[in-house]
Amino acid sequence: MHDAETATARRPLLEDLIPKVEKLCALGHQPLAVKMYRDWLEGYQGLDRYIALFNLGVLLFEQSDWQGAQAVYAECCQLVPAFALAKVNLGLVYERQGLTDLALQHWLEVAAAPGTLGETAQNLQRTTLNHVGRVQETLKNYAEAEDAMTQSLVLQPDQPDVLQHWVFLRMKQCKWPVFQDLPGLSPHMQLCHTSPLAMLALFDDPALQLLAARQIVQRKYSGLLNLPAKTQTYKHRKIRIGYVSGDLCTHAVGLLLPEVIEAHDRRRFEVIAFDHSPEDGSACRQRLKQAFHRWVPIHHLSDAEAVQVILSLEVDVLIDLHGLSLGARPGIFAARPAQLQGTYLGFMGTTAMPWLDFVVTDAQACPEQVELLMAERPLVVDGCFIPLEITASVQRPLNTEACTRVSEGLPKRAFVLGCFNNIYKINNEMFSAWMQILIHTDNTVLWLLDDNPVATASLKAQVLRHGVDAQRVIFASRTSYVHYCERLRLVDLYLDTFPYNAGSTARDVLAAGVPLLTRRGKTLVSRMAASMLHALGLNGLICDDLEQYQAQAIHLASSRSRTRYWARKLNHALNLPDAKHGARTMVASLEQKLKTWLKSRNLPETHGASTP
Repeated sequence: MHDAETATARRPLLEDLIPKVEKLCALGHQPLAVKMYRDWLEGYQGLDRYIALFNLGVLLFEQSDWQGAQAVYAECCQLVPAFALAKVNLGLVYERQGLTDLALQHWLEVAAAPGTLGETAQNLQRTTLNHVGRVQETLKNYAEAEDAMTQSLVLQPDQPDVLQHWVFLRMKQCKWPVFQDLPGLSPHMQLCHTSPLAMLALFDDPALQLLAARQIVQRKYSGLLNLPAKTQTYKHRKIRIGYVSGDLCTHAVGLLLPEVIEAHDRRRFEVIAFDHSPEDGSACRQRLKQAFHRWVPIHHLSDAEAVQVILSLEVDVLIDLHGLSLGARPGIFAARPAQLQGTYLGFMGTTAMPWLDFVVTDAQACPEQVELLMAERPLVVDGCFIPLEITASVQRPLNTEACTRVSEGLPKRAFVLGCFNNIYKINNEMFSAWMQILIHTDNTVLWLLDDNPVATASLKAQVLRHGVDAQRVIFASRTSYVHYCERLRLVDLYLDTFPYNAGSTARDVLAAGVPLLTRRGKTLVSRMAASMLHALGLNGLICDDLEQYQAQAIHLASSRSRTRYWARKLNHALNLPDAKHGARTMVASLEQKLKTWLKSRNLPETHGASTP
């Protein structure tokens, strides 16, 4: 008998091999499972070869062997072109290698003709369209992403995760109204599955924001709701406060944080960073590294491993700088590794996460009527919860050679109304008000962010619909943080969005000495800019309804002397002790409240009693 015939005779049937491989995988012996499949495939060209290849591809993918997985999936597709699931998985392998064009090519082929092997045609088509939408959104190809997700939702309306992305995609493209009739998906259903972040920008309604937060917690984090608490009490001389974040870099949160961390009382508190941020090499990140007592990287750790690190460092208070925003790691907080846990800055609304005890805020941002619909207990600090202390890292001299009205495409003598808030914060109501401001003022232009081609085209169409000269609305491309700060100084009056106010951006605007006009609402996110203005004594720039906002903007834009008055008042306020030491005032009150709360939970009285 020939060697090939001998090998064939010894080769087990595939249906007998598969259970053996699955048992090995269950015992954690994946490399041996891979070897068994490779041995079985060697020299074999039977009709069921493609099945073993597919299963081998799954194992190699799980082991991050991208090239190996690519090779076996490619052969599988070649053997059975109708086996679309193998083509879908091959697309996933290409995506992991950064070859997104090839991934999209394979998925679009499946979406157009999904075939029949491996899954039902419709389910496979839906899965493939979701992959296309997900990757296109990451690439900021929002129109293509929306189209793919729309097709998927038509095939299967009951897809909450897809629907929440679809809603937010429309917001990022300034497509109004955001909710649009789809087969089997009424506007009501779209509202019910709107993400918490999108809800902050759509409705000034704390009840809707709480609803969105609760739904996402139940849908995404239900497995975390009943984890056993690992809370312990400790006997330290200093209270240990940990901050968990993936935004300790040039990010809205990271830019606001240095003054806060530096203001902590080193005699009574030890401040620890649990960091999973990208290393951007920025001055902000370096300053943060120097500000913390300890800097603990947790990028490479699972949530369970991070919890063990936090426990080993005996942290008393753990603060989440994400909430429900991108990059959150709720699995850490759900295990309750600290006696007190709260949230700050990362998400300007309730998180509805039962493992978060408090939210850091202030009396202006979170009055009693807002507090009623916050799942967390508001920890109300003195002054403004967003630090207004303008330090050298924020204030930058204008480089007149690099950034002028001419270089930025602005008319030299025009009155510049500006708004560089994230584009999804703009809605039809506010944009219509801005158009009315332009219509009722002379020599004014509106300067906006050119975030993506579809949104810019949508806004330009709105300009024409309102009968405004297209040249009066100017779009600025995204740029570096330093250049953006220089651009702000060219603005005469900054127009805030509603209901999602500027936060970190508002601090940048005020640091640039530019008056900011805001509209105050009923939620934390629609009151944060007003909180900053109130702390600076600039209440005349706070409006409580759309009509007042529009009228005040027209009034201010009709005379430069009026905005210059507010600019002088702003610059004077920034140099007063309340602003210069705002972070220290805020942090001192935060520390006192945390200390009192810890004592009320019967922690040892030795906390903060002496200096080591």
